[in-house]
Amino acid sequence: MMKSPKGTSFPSVHIENKGVVSRVYVDGKEINGIKSIEFLHNKSINSRPVLKIELLAERISIDTAQVFELPEIYHPFYVSTDKLVQVGVITNDQVNELLERGLL
Repeated sequence: MMKSPKGTSFPSVHIENKGVVSRVYVDGKEINGIKSIEFLHNKSINSRPVLKIELLAERISIDTAQVFELPEIYHPFYVSTDKLVQVGVITNDQVNELLERGLL
């Protein structure tokens, strides 16, 4: 595995194409739910190739201190846990328990 300038390892990516079917493997594991893939390699900007993968997913979990607002089309389907805590629907401890159990 190749090392990045910051010392972290880059993943090994393998793409198999058989007609209209393409399979993408990252570090030997097949990625499921791929809607599209795009391979970019612009040597004038960056010497490393870039692979963009668009995935279909039933659930998305983002583990970060900052979550950007989803597009307006999704507004009817989600509510901020901070807002639920503020209005007393749920406590921070309950949110943390649901996160630990993988339910949020």
